[in-house]
Amino acid sequence: MKVTGYEVFPIALPPPRRGGRHWMIVRLDTDTGISGYGETMLLSSAFRWPVVVAMLEDLADQAVIGHDPYRSEELFDKIYGRAGYSHSPEQTKLALLSAFDMACWDLVGKDLERPVHQLLGGRVRDKVRTYTYLYPGDDDADTVDGLRSLWLDPAFAARRARHYVDAGFTAVKLDPFSLDVSEDQGLGQSVPLEFSPRALSTAEAVVAAIREEVGDAADILIGTHGQMTPAGAIRFARRIERYDPLWFEEPVPPENMAALAEVARGTSIPITAGERLTSKYDFARLLSHRAASILNFDVGLVGGITEAKKIATMAEPHYVQIAPHVYGGPMIAAASVQLSLCSQNFLIMEGIERFDGIYDELTDPPFVWRDGYVRASERPGLGHDLREDVARRLRPDGPGPSLIRVY
Repeated sequence: MKVTGYEVFPIALPPPRRGGRHWMIVRLDTDTGISGYGETMLLSSAFRWPVVVAMLEDLADQAVIGHDPYRSEELFDKIYGRAGYSHSPEQTKLALLSAFDMACWDLVGKDLERPVHQLLGGRVRDKVRTYTYLYPGDDDADTVDGLRSLWLDPAFAARRARHYVDAGFTAVKLDPFSLDVSEDQGLGQSVPLEFSPRALSTAEAVVAAIREEVGDAADILIGTHGQMTPAGAIRFARRIERYDPLWFEEPVPPENMAALAEVARGTSIPITAGERLTSKYDFARLLSHRAASILNFDVGLVGGITEAKKIATMAEPHYVQIAPHVYGGPMIAAASVQLSLCSQNFLIMEGIERFDGIYDELTDPPFVWRDGYVRASERPGLGHDLREDVARRLRPDGPGPSLIRVY
């Protein structure tokens, strides 16, 4: 089996755009008539969607056309090992590789008529636990500044947490500080920073209100996106330890792993990191520093399923768990489910609510989510195909065909 063509599907999400503003999905076609899908994570990209399309097309022309999908190690070597001067972990190149690697696994699974998790050792669970961010409800559309209100209003946050727990979730996540640091929070500092006393008190009150509302019915996950100094992170962690969060995510910028380890030693809350790291080499350094007890890598960023499985396996003897990051489209979600089904050290997976709405519209068949879990699919490959008619209708530059290349 050889790859003979491809099509790139840039997708603009309709409001409320949960999961990002754009998704980027790739279809690979083969000389056997089988097609497979993959997706690249755009959240970390510095480039606008037309540039990412051009890069995917260029890389496909160079390295993917004529490739045997069964040779995943060779694809990694061609794109990462042999391509160019630098072997440093780099988000753009490995995010592009991720889409092609996922699509190749989808092709192999379909060729063998087996789901990907069977090809990775077989499943060890029948369902995958997911969490969701807290989002405003439809009736909250007029709330000032959208998500920011959840971070600043304890009663509002508690009410939305109750909504998701009543819907079946056993874990909810929030960022108790704004991604855009306001003057009253940062007092003129640049990231990483020491948050102001008022910002710390407000964040603590939000976490406390959620715990009081949901009790022990759900885990609380704290995200911060690397905004703090180690000392500032430890100060905040000690304020919220009494509310027993499941994790404290990326409290300092993740590239300084010694600083991350300093926070890990300074709190009883498990530290999670990895959504902005890429390649097994980054994660090997993270493990060697004992800087995190949970890895939330993104299958759409680290190099695809091949590399993600290596990272999960590498973490297992360290008793470090995995919690795949999913802030993207249906193929990243599908690949993450396949990996989670067969990983012994899986903890929980990110979900965009219940993978309904736009996910249902784009995915054939839709994900089956019930009582806090995505149910395992036994369909071959990733278990889900792209509804290409919907994807073409959602092109950022208007409905129309994507570039199709056949060789």
